[in-house]
Amino acid sequence: MYGTPPIDAPRHDSLAGDRAPTPLFGDDTQSFVQQMRLAAQAHRAGRLDEAIGSYLRLLAVQPHHAELHNNLGVALRLAGKLDASVCHHRLSLAVEPDNPALHSNLGNALRAANRLDEAATHHFRSISLNRTYAEGFFNLALCLRDLGRVEESIGCFTRALALEPDNPRVKAEHAIALLMRGEMEAGFAAYEVRKQLADWPRPDFSKPAWLGGPIGGRRILLYPEQGLSDVLLFVRFARELKRRGAIVIVLCQALLRDLLAGIDYIDEVVAEGELLPEFDVHASLVSLPHLCHVDFEAVPGEPAYLQAPAASRIKLGHVERSKLRVGAYWAAMPGQAQDRRRSAPFSEIMALAGDPELLMFSLQGGAAQKEIEQLGAGGLVHDVGRGIFDFAEAATALAQLDLLISIDAPIAHLAAAMGIRTWVLLPQAADWRWRLRSRSGSWHRTARLFIQPRAGDWAAVFASVRRELATLKQGARGS
Repeated sequence: MYGTPPIDAPRHDSLAGDRAPTPLFGDDTQSFVQQMRLAAQAHRAGRLDEAIGSYLRLLAVQPHHAELHNNLGVALRLAGKLDASVCHHRLSLAVEPDNPALHSNLGNALRAANRLDEAATHHFRSISLNRTYAEGFFNLALCLRDLGRVEESIGCFTRALALEPDNPRVKAEHAIALLMRGEMEAGFAAYEVRKQLADWPRPDFSKPAWLGGPIGGRRILLYPEQGLSDVLLFVRFARELKRRGAIVIVLCQALLRDLLAGIDYIDEVVAEGELLPEFDVHASLVSLPHLCHVDFEAVPGEPAYLQAPAASRIKLGHVERSKLRVGAYWAAMPGQAQDRRRSAPFSEIMALAGDPELLMFSLQGGAAQKEIEQLGAGGLVHDVGRGIFDFAEAATALAQLDLLISIDAPIAHLAAAMGIRTWVLLPQAADWRWRLRSRSGSWHRTARLFIQPRAGDWAAVFASVRRELATLKQGARGS
């Protein structure tokens, strides 16, 4: 079961008296196999602590069992214990060095640990050992996509689909690679297959989905499928639905409610958890580019489509010598492996702040706010983020800035959607939600993308930022 996740074998109480308990299985081998099966069941059910505990007990019986080390490595990876996961996968390979599935699973653990070059090496080894191993080609494709090697990634997805043409997971990840390559029409059309995935968040609506037909006079409910960034990016297409005569209702996260409530092309805004109004059809916001047959050539030139509330909730100060008020956001919220790749060092932001012509404001949320105090930067970067509790407040702060410098985060999408000059700091494998048609082209006319030339090379990104800041300051002096 190398490719299958796997715990506790049931404990049988001793019988009364001195008699030995009657064994449930005929011999030790049968017992081991059955306990492996039970551990695998717990693993597949998501009871990771239970599975890990069982695997460790079984290791005491068979310390050189390749499948056992492999399954334990998979469970540890899913539990976020990446260093231990990598070690157990290496121990499994020490027993069976030519097993393609074991190489692929080690590659997955290394990818989760952001050791992408090592991961790619093992994924390549996997498919060289078995040229018909569809899962190996799929895992290699994911790794190459993370490395920014999109063309090679698409080739591997294509090979995986040739071997497993009906696999929706492969199709969905292939669609993302197409979007990263700038094939927007084909990519969004192909990405609709995500709705076949078992973990896709299916809306519990009694009314039918809108499939792109006439919409005039109908009440359409647009709902958030993924994260905040997707709402901020794709709500622009509600304007097209309004133009076609629809009555537009937007269901959104509570943090976005007040921001969207002031938008003139939205008729009603409902926060998640509130009672839904009557509607005729529904659609995911992520599906709108496909359903509306968007002209992607025209998208970058479109005007701003979000705005701050009329009443300013946050006031940013002035310093006499400063020429530019600059906002900063540098750390993603902790979560998936790609969130670590998206985060930039605060030390680079702090270095920008040592300039009398710049007045720096932090809009950072979460635990990373503490870095300002920890590094003694309270007099360099003014912490506004602690006073921001929703996106309407964030918008009032952004409206007072000359520039936002941000990693890939919802606040960057908000600033760009408001028409504010936004410099977006991106990893080498930049998310498709920023790049449109080309390496540098963006969904927003006021957004400028600064992309790592090599994985993890933030120094090069900030060197480019400093050069552009010098030009921007020169323009501010002359105005």
